[in-house]
Amino acid sequence: MKKIFTSMVFLFVLLSALRAFADAGSITCTIGLYPKASVGCYAYVAYTGDAPAGSSTFVWNFDGGVIIQGSGAGPYYIRWDTAGYKTVSLHVIYGSQECTTSKTIHIVPAPLAFHVTGGGNYPVGGSGVHVGLNGSELNYNYYLYLNGGSASVANKTGDGNPLDFGLITAPGIYTCKAKVDSSSSSCLVNMLDSAVVTVSGYVPTQYICMVTCDTATQRNKIVWNKITAPHLSHFNIYRQTSHEGVYAKIGEVPYASFSTFTDTTANPIIMAQKYEMSVTDSGGNESAKCATHKTVHLEVSPGIQGFNLIWNPYEGFTYYTSRIHRKLNSGSWELVDSIASDQTSYTDPYFISGLMTYYIEVVRYMPCAPSLKSGMYESVVSNSMTSAALGVNEVNASRVLVYPNPAQQKVNVILPSSGFVNAYLEIWSVDGRKYLEQPITQSLVEVNLTTFPSGMYFVKVISKEGVSSGKFIKQ
Repeated sequence: MKKIFTSMVFLFVLLSALRAFADAGSITCTIGLYPKASVGCYAYVAYTGDAPAGSSTFVWNFDGGVIIQGSGAGPYYIRWDTAGYKTVSLHVIYGSQECTTSKTIHIVPAPLAFHVTGGGNYPVGGSGVHVGLNGSELNYNYYLYLNGGSASVANKTGDGNPLDFGLITAPGIYTCKAKVDSSSSSCLVNMLDSAVVTVSGYVPTQYICMVTCDTATQRNKIVWNKITAPHLSHFNIYRQTSHEGVYAKIGEVPYASFSTFTDTTANPIIMAQKYEMSVTDSGGNESAKCATHKTVHLEVSPGIQGFNLIWNPYEGFTYYTSRIHRKLNSGSWELVDSIASDQTSYTDPYFISGLMTYYIEVVRYMPCAPSLKSGMYESVVSNSMTSAALGVNEVNASRVLVYPNPAQQKVNVILPSSGFVNAYLEIWSVDGRKYLEQPITQSLVEVNLTTFPSGMYFVKVISKEGVSSGKFIKQ
């Protein structure tokens, strides 16, 4: 009987140990990863398993890869800047349970940039025109796109020689991208130039490259890469009206002119704007309007300490990062932070007496080259916005009374109390420029605005009593 009891105890302990061992290794984990990617591309890395993401620990090793986006369980976008075989490993911990896995990716040199060739005009009912590349590489795939679309209309595998995508009949602008085989579409690299296919009587679509806020004029500037096609007369610029989806023409640019347009009638400080454009040939035929671009509109408000920023994302091209810039008074600009493109608000805890000016920057994946002059415009910037910090004295101080508002020729500034006699009056524009600084000797100050450009201005009254502020619009 004692032997039987001892055997049963041993069996129970053995089963418990086996059950504990099984529990310790019961979670699963695998890594989703393409077998290849090119240097500098954003490779997609994903975790698959049954460990709860919120209560598990995920320890990743990307073998020298740079994390572009992602945290915790992921997914991640990873960039490798050197070629070779890279091993991505993952160790998952969930309570007493653990799982380890790894996967290898082959990083190869980025595709060489060849030139798109061919294109031209053919008559209605004709067989089309050839479009190709002046070179190619082995083990790389080449994709042809029409009018900047997201789906390719033709593809070829590189063989080390020039490529021909065949006879093309659909009119429009053709561009090409390449990637190594067995890699993600995020590794696509733009080839150089484009080919324009036209049909007699057809006008190709002109696409906007970007819309940015011109820092000199504080007005929206539309920029495009000029298409080359016979008998084009001018470009047409359209802006959305007060009705959603309805656009009105706001200007023309001759075909021979530099391919930018400044919208002098819309104020970027007030709201974001949407733009489209088209092109007209010498016969008066107008193309279809291109895809919409929407500007970045920034708002800044002071907190008890620091500043709160909020803006809308840019619409018109894909980007991954937004950069936040600031300057104090009329000082130099500095980069505050770089954040993921899906974030549209930020609190800057920076606190110092004075006026703080901010703007948001969005870097385009390829610079815009108006009139074929490369590298002219690399990023979109928002409107500049200036705000005064709320210090302790400012919270308790009264606001300055400014009238009339809006103003045209002059504005009156009434001090909040007699304690501000012998103070200083400052007037700043929203882009951080000081337009006036003068001592105050009376409770009512009249300011001549005839030399002030139209726009919004901040008024600050500074004395030993504290700081009081107001604002007005010059029409």
